[in-house]
Amino acid sequence: MRALEVSASELNLAPESVHLAAELAALEPALKDDDRIALIVLILVSLVALQDGSTRFPVVGPLSRAPMRSVLGSLCAKGFGDEAVATIAASIEGLVQSDRASAVVGRREDEYKPLLYFAPYIVHHRIYHYECELAIRLAALLTTGTQEQADPENLSRALRDVIARPVIVQGKQIVMSDEQCNVVAASARTGLTVVSGGPGTGKTSIIVAIMRLMVRLGVDPSQIALAAPTGKAAYRMRECIGESLTRIERLDSVDQALVDAHLEPATIHRMLGYSPESGRFRHHRNNPLSAKVLIVDEGSMLDVTLMERLTNAIQPGARLIVLGDADQLPSVAAGSVFRDLVPSAGDDAGPLTTASIRLEVNHRMQSERSAGRSILLAARSINDGDAKLLNSIDESNTAIVARRSSPDELTFAGVEFITAASRELGSFLDRWYADRVRGGPEIAELVAHEYVERDGRFDDADCERLRHLFTHAGKSRILCVTRVFETGAERINARLHSRAAESAGVAAERAPFVVGEPLIVLRNDYERGLFNGDNGIRLWVRRRDGSQVPTAIFPRGDNFVAFRFEALREFVELGYAMTVHKAQGSEFDSIAIVLPEKPVAVLTRELIYTAVSRSRTSVVIVGDESTLNHAIASRVERFSGLADRIKLALAG
Repeated sequence: MRALEVSASELNLAPESVHLAAELAALEPALKDDDRIALIVLILVSLVALQDGSTRFPVVGPLSRAPMRSVLGSLCAKGFGDEAVATIAASIEGLVQSDRASAVVGRREDEYKPLLYFAPYIVHHRIYHYECELAIRLAALLTTGTQEQADPENLSRALRDVIARPVIVQGKQIVMSDEQCNVVAASARTGLTVVSGGPGTGKTSIIVAIMRLMVRLGVDPSQIALAAPTGKAAYRMRECIGESLTRIERLDSVDQALVDAHLEPATIHRMLGYSPESGRFRHHRNNPLSAKVLIVDEGSMLDVTLMERLTNAIQPGARLIVLGDADQLPSVAAGSVFRDLVPSAGDDAGPLTTASIRLEVNHRMQSERSAGRSILLAARSINDGDAKLLNSIDESNTAIVARRSSPDELTFAGVEFITAASRELGSFLDRWYADRVRGGPEIAELVAHEYVERDGRFDDADCERLRHLFTHAGKSRILCVTRVFETGAERINARLHSRAAESAGVAAERAPFVVGEPLIVLRNDYERGLFNGDNGIRLWVRRRDGSQVPTAIFPRGDNFVAFRFEALREFVELGYAMTVHKAQGSEFDSIAIVLPEKPVAVLTRELIYTAVSRSRTSVVIVGDESTLNHAIASRVERFSGLADRIKLALAG
């Protein structure tokens, strides 16, 4: 047991997981010692799989050999002997196939047991229930569609009107491609539309066009709901949609009604009325959302449980449109919902094949002068598993990734690679802080400015200053693979904090935060309306009573909100660097990806692709070439039953 506790902790399982497994195994008092150990290890294997995002895990047969060898190799690495992996794998197979652990492992859907065995998979009863319920609701959306299908003639007329009134950006009409028009039209024909596309494929344009189309088809703007899995993603959705709606050429009364509605994207939890005290949602099957059209962005971040709660709250006849990038990292929690809803090319998934659309045309790459062209080419190469990324060239015989021998050579344009071990990061961080973080005299003046808050708001002049400061702070970010280690977000934040403290003339160890430093919210704070991933800045603010207090300031609608820093201390940390997972749903002008010194389990192709696609104009990859190549060759492996369950639901 002690050996299992050590191994479990190395797999990021809490020590009590081993005790939980032992207590569950005690429900089978007649088991022999070897079978009891096998049952304990089986339970731990299921917990490891669930933590890694799988909703089911193969434990017998050919499909199980590689994944079981990997997990058992870690769990049984200490104290079990050289033949432990093969021996315990055989014991687990005999145990589940003989039904000797029937008090813990059920074999039928109607059995209320902690684990269920459906050859060759072991599943957790709770997750299996959510997955089955989700599959039934998605199948219903796919087959029954909506109660009020759009008349083909009205749909065609409405779409033509949207196309005839394009959005104008920098004096140029944003004309939708045939591919985008097909997606917009499809959203009015089915109850479920799933849209996957990489950076530059125009997903924001599609969202705006769908909203405009729906209003023309008779949907009241108030009956359109916009949501995203995180606060940061919802805020970015709000910015992009709001900007597009105000730039429509020849704005008519229909579009004006949409603009006047001031639709606010929300996190899914907030939209569903989640209560952290009770752990329940206000909206569900018996109290559904009023929305007739629900548009969800950043779908790749959706897990099985949240998606089940979302579909549970959709009223009959409503439409659900989910957009995202199936090639990005899947959700942190269990499931790969979005990927399961986007069939691979050539797969026949029935109605899901029609409802799911992949965007292939990249509009940013149509101009060779585009600042982000090399970034998009690099992202495509990474997604294709090209291990020769650092030696790849484009059609003009130019290197996609520019190699730099020192931080002084960095230009912060396109994709650049610099070799550096953790002990050599100092000079790179010096350059990053000087060029990307500190800013010039104007930024220093904005940091030193005394902001005045009256009745929870700032005046127009201070708002303009804060917008400028937040724009600067939001342009750049260092993305890390982990929080820990010398190359992790915690250590890099600390190292950049030392430079900020030195610039401010204070001791870093005595001042954990200095004025002007970026902040990031660690977890949802419903009382203050702050959400995991929200970005703020530490600044001095003068209150109405004349007192000057250190605050954490965050954007809030068209203004800003300030909270006393000490009251918020446990909810925030420095935001110079964050993990790639935390950065999902965000976009920056410049990013740096700091690789660990050696490969770790979470370092995969999807992670590098997700990190690179967070940037508009500049990516700097810092680390070892072999570590980068290993990441590009490694894929996220999750075992999910959702696609199979949807097929069964459609067949039934």
